[in-house]
Amino acid sequence: MALASAGDGAATFMSALGRNGNSHARWDKICDKFESYCNRGGGALIASFIGFILLLIITVMSIAKLLKPNRINHAPSP
Repeated sequence: MALASAGDGAATFMSALGRNGNSHARWDKICDKFESYCNRGGGALIASFIGFILLLIITVMSIAKLLKPNRINHAPSP
């Protein structure tokens, strides 16, 4: 979970940097020159966040199943 979250955060930061630029570092925006590249990158970010949410749901379900007490119903012996 931590690696997926860190990867999503870093990719979001870099896409914001590409879209807006950074005047302090004198980095120009690139999305006005390579618009289709930035649009595809945005789609990839959305897919990545959807995958992260699904991973989170699966993790919560697994933890809930592990914490649930194991109740075995035994039929009475004759």
